[in-house]
Amino acid sequence: MSSEQDKLTGFVSGLLVGGIIGSVLAMLYTPFSGKKMRRKISKKTDNIMDDVNDFVETGKDKVDGILKDGKKKANTIIDDAKKIVSN
Repeated sequence: MSSEQDKLTGFVSGLLVGGIIGSVLAMLYTPFSGKKMRRKISKKTDNIMDDVNDFVETGKDKVDGILKDGKKKANTIIDDAKKIVSN
């Protein structure tokens, strides 16, 4: 299992490093001026941050739902156990 995790970690690391290198090369060879490029990067960064924030909010909502469901199930199990013990 450790070998599979190492392979996955290596693959993901390779993707990230490749993406970073590709991004840097794209910026170096872009036909835009520095000002336009900074503006484009800023807009793209804002879009990505909005997507990340949406993802985080969705994750929080899902976690809250899972926790509520878990608490209900735990309370049901506790109530059932108390009924069994009291009989």
